[in-house]
Amino acid sequence: MKDVVEKLGYEVELRVEGKARFYVPKLPSEKGYAPTSLPVFFNPISKPNRDMAILFAKTFFKGRRIRICEPLAGTGVRSIRLALETDIVDEVIANDISKKAYELMKLNIELNDVREYVKPMNLDANELLSMCGRGRPRYSYVDVDPAGSPAKFMENGFRGCDRGGILSATATDMSALTGAKPTSCLRKYDVIVSKTPFSKEIALRILAGFMVRTAARLGLAAKPILSFQKDHYVKVFTVVDRGITKAKEMLKMIGWISYCHKCMRVHVARRDEKPAMRCVECGGELDYIGPLWIGGLSDKNLIENIYERALENQELYHDVLKLLQCLRAEDSEIIGYYPVNYVAEVLRQSPVKPRKIIWELKAMGYRATITHIDPSGFKTDAPPSIIMKLFKELKLKS
Repeated sequence: MKDVVEKLGYEVELRVEGKARFYVPKLPSEKGYAPTSLPVFFNPISKPNRDMAILFAKTFFKGRRIRICEPLAGTGVRSIRLALETDIVDEVIANDISKKAYELMKLNIELNDVREYVKPMNLDANELLSMCGRGRPRYSYVDVDPAGSPAKFMENGFRGCDRGGILSATATDMSALTGAKPTSCLRKYDVIVSKTPFSKEIALRILAGFMVRTAARLGLAAKPILSFQKDHYVKVFTVVDRGITKAKEMLKMIGWISYCHKCMRVHVARRDEKPAMRCVECGGELDYIGPLWIGGLSDKNLIENIYERALENQELYHDVLKLLQCLRAEDSEIIGYYPVNYVAEVLRQSPVKPRKIIWELKAMGYRATITHIDPSGFKTDAPPSIIMKLFKELKLKS
């Protein structure tokens, strides 16, 4: 350890994640430290993000050997784990503009004996990705995971992605995406946003929509096939195709959401329609949000296959099993969800258990599921009037 510290010029510690052993800057003991303050960025809380990326890759690319690019690799742990935990890797480019990150990655690659597969680079992320198609082959999988917004990397991310390949993006700027900082959201994503009881789902739909719109500008079609929110971030995986006609098809799922804080009604409009400004249920004025993705956020068959892969090695992927179970049960085509505490507050009564509500709504013929985003929430296509009536009836029975 002493020789490593002397070589790097800062204190380090050895960590284990998945099958990888790797050095990271010595983490402060106090809670609430900023990972960006470390000599090399590393956030241990983001392990489930990396778990999901690896499970996704080994499932989606099963039986293939592919080239992967991690343009913002930090310590290199994701790239190293892809080489160690999957059999799909032909080559992984682990890149970071930070010289300190580059030197640390080289040590970690050596430590895990994956030099044959993981190639460290020290370039600007956009510069690296923009080289593709100009004498350099594109990648089958590009994973963009910055500290903050991925917006400035999306165009070149798509340029670096092969036809039929995957571009995934993580966003941690939740204050912008959830409506706490609407001006920031407009500046970064060109989206008008306001707060709703399901703002974390709105964050997912904004990121997904931004990726689809960015791809379309380049004559590419990006389709979200796996999306989730956890802890301090949202993550969206898109499969990339080429052609203006296909890009136009994806744009049909871009639209507007208007929310009524008075009666909880969600109004949806296509991108070529005007967003609703007045509630059809109660006549109240509406806040509208968009443009954003109004289609399904995840592919059910893909989630099922990823879950099966996770079950094959529960010791490695136990941190994401519950998330995957929730994603399996969730209907991501339903827009928004109802936190039971919020509904109870509107009705001025105590809350009802979400699973009881779901069971009753299904018995009435409505679609109803849990949401992975909020354990106290439920998704349904039932109108708010039915939901409020059911809440009152269930409360009287209890």
